Amino acid sequence: MRTVFISHANQDAQFAHRLATDLQRLGVQVWIASESIRPGEGWVSAIERGLEESSHVVVALTPAALESRWVKKETDIAIAQERKGLRQVIPLDVEPCKVPLLLSSYQMVSFRRDYDAGLSQLADILGVRVTPPFEPEMVLIPAGDFLMGSDPSVDKWARDDEQPQHTLSLPDYYLAKTPLTNAQYAAFVQATGHRQPEHWKDRKPPSGQEDHPVVYVSWYDAVAYCNWLSSVTGKPYRLPSETEWEKGARGTDGRIYPWGNQWDAERCHTVESGKGDTTPVGAYPQGASPYGLLDMAGNVWEWTRSLWGEDWEEPSFKYPYDPDDGREDLEAPGTVLRGWRLAARHLARQLSGLEAPGTVLRVMRGGSWRFSLDLARCVVRSSHVPNYSYFDLGFRLVSPVGSDF
Repeated sequence: MRTVFISHANQDAQFAHRLATDLQRLGVQVWIASESIRPGEGWVSAIERGLEESSHVVVALTPAALESRWVKKETDIAIAQERKGLRQVIPLDVEPCKVPLLLSSYQMVSFRRDYDAGLSQLADILGVRVTPPFEPEMVLIPAGDFLMGSDPSVDKWARDDEQPQHTLSLPDYYLAKTPLTNAQYAAFVQATGHRQPEHWKDRKPPSGQEDHPVVYVSWYDAVAYCNWLSSVTGKPYRLPSETEWEKGARGTDGRIYPWGNQWDAERCHTVESGKGDTTPVGAYPQGASPYGLLDMAGNVWEWTRSLWGEDWEEPSFKYPYDPDDGREDLEAPGTVLRGWRLAARHLARQLSGLEAPGTVLRVMRGGSWRFSLDLARCVVRSSHVPNYSYFDLGFRLVSPVGSDF
């Protein structure tokens, strides 16, 4: 097992202990003063033991470290042992300072500008994988058939746009365990300067709601986040299709809710719960889908990549679902509105700034805390214009098999 000795000055204890905590979270054993010193053990013998037991020695380089006789002593011993092939020394660039001559030939790991990037680089050297804090937990949805849509003989709430119920086959894919959180979206906003949700201040979500689903995000915002996350992780993320979302929500047997056919207000967050706002993601573990996905019923509506069409009342893309009929076109052109009443409604929405002229609607799934049990069913299809954002609308991610999760 890897054991990392952290050599640091007393003045740099905050950084050193943060690093120790993060390495332990990654499964790395850590030796750090004074926690690793046994009761009654002298400091000198404890440090010698720590160095002897360690496979790697990291040296946090700061002006204070250069003044510390303990850091110098630990570094000298570690380098001597490294020359004998006993362990590896890794200097960490924490604060600007003159690098000691003995360490000047080493390639340093920089924590100075970006702590998370430094941790990731150090983890690579140690041979462990670090998941960025903004990267969602993904769950494998196994390949195979599932029932899509509603059966009115079973579901009294079945609507025309959910029928006919039919069988579809999907390959393996990964779907996010929860909707994207405020904290995860904040990393994107802060890194790119992208427009923040309208209820945030200073590019930060409301205090205490970091683990709530991000809301006030348009379809375009969600796509931009997917593209950014793909670029920084090297993994292909996107919005799920209707089929991917629905299979993840209900499994293969055509159940009405993620947990089964019977409504249970204790298993999800809808208007029946009376809480009047979003809840932290995963707050209803008893409402998990057959694959362990959470918040698939209620909390927030979720954008999908799928097209609804041009008519608010009736979808252009009906069932049975056909993936090759254009409904998964990410660059769909504007549509021609049919009927003067519909055109007038769209014009009013355009004048209010909610809709761009000729905009095609995208499908939303899952219901929200503002709506009742009938709209929390796994099959419900809602829609909106892609530049729409609201306080009960978020998203979750999908990724194909082959990604390293």
